Amino acid sequence: MQILHARIQPEVYRPRKAFAAAMGLAGGLWVVVLLYLLQFQGVPPRTFLSTGFFIAFFALSVAYYGRTAIFVDAAGFTYRGIVRTRRFSFRDIRKVHVLPGPVTVYSVRAAGSGIHFTSFFAHHRRLLQLLVEQAGLAASAG
Repeated sequence: MQILHARIQPEVYRPRKAFAAAMGLAGGLWVVVLLYLLQFQGVPPRTFLSTGFFIAFFALSVAYYGRTAIFVDAAGFTYRGIVRTRRFSFRDIRKVHVLPGPVTVYSVRAAGSGIHFTSFFAHHRRLLQLLVEQAGLAASAG
């Protein structure tokens, strides 16, 4: 296996900013709906619960798109998710699956655990190519 680590410049891969903006706008719309509903009497509690659910969903989505990133350097990569941050070396990577569809899902299996990222990441194909190349693997579909 040829080691190519020396030529890697540190890079950061994140979901596209447009998704965070869209989730923020949608969440803002639901806040407006909630404020509108508060003007009326007799609104069923389930309506407020539903509205609260959508506000929470879009807030969580904004947090996900705002925080999630994959940092790649010469020694490996770091996945920073909404809850956890994990560091992997390239030699930890055991398998990479590409699950095609309207949204392509990339599943990276490493020693002990793994990560997923999607085609919502900017330059996702470059990231896949870099991980596969540095790990000395070949991507497998499905």
